Amino acid sequence: MFLLLVIACGPSGRGDDEGGGVDAPYTGPTGTLRGRVWAPGLAPGMTAAGEEVPVAGAAVYTTSVRPPPIPAGVYCEPCQAAPAGSVLTDHTGSFIVPDAQPGKRWLVIQKGQFRLEQELDITTTDVTLDTAQTTLPSVMDQANGKWIPRIAIAAGSYDPLESILGKMGIGTVDAQGSYTSTEGKLDLVDNGGNTLGMTVATLEALVRDPAKLATYHMVIIPCSGDSHTGALQDQQVLKNLRDYVKAGGKLYVTDWSGEWMDNVFPTQVQLGEGSFGGFGGMIDTPASAYASLSDSWNSSQFGTADGDAYDSNDADAVDPGLASWLGAQRGPSPSSTASAPINSHQFEAVDNWNYIQQLTPVQVGDANGTPVIDTPKAWVTGSGGGSGRHALTVTFEPSGCGRVMFSTYHTTPGAHLGLYPQERILLYLLMEIGVCSDNPVIL
Repeated sequence: MFLLLVIACGPSGRGDDEGGGVDAPYTGPTGTLRGRVWAPGLAPGMTAAGEEVPVAGAAVYTTSVRPPPIPAGVYCEPCQAAPAGSVLTDHTGSFIVPDAQPGKRWLVIQKGQFRLEQELDITTTDVTLDTAQTTLPSVMDQANGKWIPRIAIAAGSYDPLESILGKMGIGTVDAQGSYTSTEGKLDLVDNGGNTLGMTVATLEALVRDPAKLATYHMVIIPCSGDSHTGALQDQQVLKNLRDYVKAGGKLYVTDWSGEWMDNVFPTQVQLGEGSFGGFGGMIDTPASAYASLSDSWNSSQFGTADGDAYDSNDADAVDPGLASWLGAQRGPSPSSTASAPINSHQFEAVDNWNYIQQLTPVQVGDANGTPVIDTPKAWVTGSGGGSGRHALTVTFEPSGCGRVMFSTYHTTPGAHLGLYPQERILLYLLMEIGVCSDNPVIL
């Protein structure tokens, strides 16, 4: 059935905020709040000077009523009307709230499920907030207005993606930049990798338990050599993942773990197969592997999503917002530990182990006689492996109100200090895929 839940979005036309209280009209003197929003653990003084990471597109507003709690598990979030006076941060994380009502007010800063709430005594002057007041949290501390998403990472054997979250303060890293502890801030599940003795379950146990899946806002499955043939042949497991995303869950998969994406959702993204990930024209798992009318899969058509390695030295952030954000930063690269300005239209995206053969728009429902089309979005493209340019990082939105993200490369190519461009892109998209959905919700 079709359920339209979208209402007027916020100032960007997308509505990243979660909706605060509704205040009575105020016509008296106002103050001005300005500042820059920083990513968790990556504000000035928290990382190498000059390599800080701002947050673009975060909603900033004041309200007399503290916003409602973020649901503890998976939930569907259609866009809401933004509270009066809301602004969004620009590509440098900067914002100005020009007409802040004076007195005791809640200042709310939010991107996806990262949210900071604090009570301020606002005056009628121009106030610049300090970094402690504008850095998104890396801990869940609801009593003190700090919220982070609930994340499960299936720790794989090749892509220690959890290290990026450790550099954000969601856990810890050692002096070489390798993940050392979750500190209870996320759950590591075993996907055939080094789980540091902190495994709460195996990946197969997680995907077989829809109630457990539903406790997470986001499930991340980095590259692994494990094939999980048994689980991926199980119709109920495939349905569990599809239902998780339909309910609002976010699923992120990288390269050799691609079967967790293209076997469950084979229609939007076609991966290559065979030598160099399918540059010869073979499709890993064809769209015909899924029958939408019966909501069933033909597992005999499933591939492994395992390709050969290549680097893309001309990667391009083709989304304008991502490009502006990334191009305003500096940091190391896979070929140099020296910090340098990042060229968002030509940077290294290394350790690719898969190939996106094509992206296909898919009708996911019907809204009062009008087809609802999900068009997969390429965020990063590049060449390499003996073929022309192709997508390296994509997202799509199947029926429901969740999102799926896939990258052809190891997000974290080995232990190192700082964040490479491809790791910064993950950080950007982890927040971006958490924002509300402004598409019609097809259930």
